[in-house]
Amino acid sequence: MIVKNEQPFLDGCLKSLQGLVDEIVIVDTGSTDASIDIARAHGARILEYAWHDDFAAARNFGLEAAGSEWILYIDADERLVETTRDDLRVGLDAPDAYAARLLFRVSSNSTLYREFRLFRNDPRLRFKGAMHETILPDLAVLQREEDARVVDASARLIHLGYDGDMIAKYRRNLPWLQASVERDPDRSYYWKDLADTLAGLGQIGEAIAAAEEGLARARASGQVSQVMASALIYTQARLRVQRGEDARDLIDAGLNLHPKNWSLLFLRSRARINAGALEAAIGDLRLLLAQDPETIVDDVAHDRRIFGAYAHDLMGVALLRLGDRAEAAEAFARAARAAPGVQEYRVKAMALGGAAALA
Repeated sequence: MIVKNEQPFLDGCLKSLQGLVDEIVIVDTGSTDASIDIARAHGARILEYAWHDDFAAARNFGLEAAGSEWILYIDADERLVETTRDDLRVGLDAPDAYAARLLFRVSSNSTLYREFRLFRNDPRLRFKGAMHETILPDLAVLQREEDARVVDASARLIHLGYDGDMIAKYRRNLPWLQASVERDPDRSYYWKDLADTLAGLGQIGEAIAAAEEGLARARASGQVSQVMASALIYTQARLRVQRGEDARDLIDAGLNLHPKNWSLLFLRSRARINAGALEAAIGDLRLLLAQDPETIVDDVAHDRRIFGAYAHDLMGVALLRLGDRAEAAEAFARAARAAPGVQEYRVKAMALGGAAALA
């Protein structure tokens, strides 16, 4: 773990590891709060490291001190939940297993996806990337040369750092991401995060341009998965729909690459409503509402609300435009029941005479 001034999160993270790991190695990059005291209280081994804007270098410094057979890497604003030691170890005894993907929830409203967080303590596996550091390049070499296998574990990680106001993080990350795409322009994830960061800062035109360039470079290099290409398309299409543009062809291109990209399907329903294709939009929304977000495990995270309140709200809009006020009122009421804190849904239902449905 890399730590700097993580006092609000660190104790909860380390408590979640109790009984599940054999040792804790913390690379402290200059904490001035109580982080080091908290780490010592949990028996962690603390290494001091002079930070120089390189997450991979800091992670690798910690790896050199780790003595266990397997490495779990985690951040202070993350927690292991609903996890036993057996959940972490399933499949790791196989001699050809070199890495494991855990179930990961990136924010409180997101679905689960698989993320590489466990790997053998092998000097051939080291982090790459000054930001969004990853072992995947080294793992790919071992997969080619030694048929190294990846297993899926049932252990669960949740991330707390993306809840709440993200503006400060966007501002902090922007220069790092801009430097990252200059240094490693063929890594699609950098472009995706850069586009999302620019959008979060309200720089919509620049965000669309970043998503477009990332997708173009990915296609030219041939080094991108269909899932990541679809994710880049989603970012661009979402912003175009937000600006009132017709992005249906772009959305369909993304769905051709990743047919179960539920975020794109939800976006298509919005685009179809905007274009007056109301029946087609309702078909998309019914498909979303038929899913159980708690059982969805994809290669990307989706906002769970697109399977509930958001979908019901859009359904109400589509039905209202079709002239079915009663069904529209019921749809808005379902949105209100799914998200009782959102007053807008209740107001819409009440305005259409849906008071009984809210009871």
